Amino acid sequence: MGIFGKKTVKTNDKDNAKIKMVEVSQLRFDRDFKNVFQQENDKVAEIANDMRANGFDKSRPIIVTEAYIIVDGHSRFMAAKKAGLEKVPVIIKKFDSRDETIEYEYKMQLNSRRLTDGEYFAAFLKLDEIRRSNPNAQGSSDEAIGRQLNKSARQVCKMREIAKKADSTLLEKIQNGSISINKAHEMIKASEARKKARVVEDDSEEKTSNTGKGINSDSFKLEVLFVLSELEKGKKKSQILKDKRIARLKLGELKLDDEELSKISQRFGIA
Repeated sequence: MGIFGKKTVKTNDKDNAKIKMVEVSQLRFDRDFKNVFQQENDKVAEIANDMRANGFDKSRPIIVTEAYIIVDGHSRFMAAKKAGLEKVPVIIKKFDSRDETIEYEYKMQLNSRRLTDGEYFAAFLKLDEIRRSNPNAQGSSDEAIGRQLNKSARQVCKMREIAKKADSTLLEKIQNGSISINKAHEMIKASEARKKARVVEDDSEEKTSNTGKGINSDSFKLEVLFVLSELEKGKKKSQILKDKRIARLKLGELKLDDEELSKISQRFGIA
């Protein structure tokens, strides 16, 4: 059982009343569907052989829109062409919007076949696009799309992050099946961790280069004493800050003798 109902769509008496025979040449693929899902050639060939021997199974008609675009039964359609059938049974289903049509197509595929990670990812992109264009959409998009794809919200979140951060090479690998969604997500997180580590390392090197070996406590104390002494002499803050001896933070540059240091320390209570 799938989240949308039965895995195979069988017709009942009410459906049979809607079945009509249509020429194969009138039917056509949905462009978006064809870009997402790949038909299995071996499966199509097997169905075609069965059709040559037994004809088209009318209990499983092809579902089409009013414009004869196939929304379910793509493999059966291809098999019918391969078997040389001129007409096939179809049920015409009415949809209120293009988005509703696409959602129905994806639902039927999820209930009838095992999708590859590439197909899941492509389906996520299309369903997310549909949801973002719907002003009436409510609740968490990850949870909503997860229910449609029969995936966890966490897995949908991974696909969303991949869509935002993956480069074209990684996306192509997902689509052609050479790498899984989970592996692609791991690679992105690992790359981010390496970049973060490099930034921290660069910041550390920059601080070291700006302060020599870092701020020495003795140097800092002497700096404070120097500033205080300059204030005692009546110099303004702007004058002191321009003093090159302050900028360099070097003990030898301050040129304060022991007596002066002692005097300043006592005057301002600095040990």
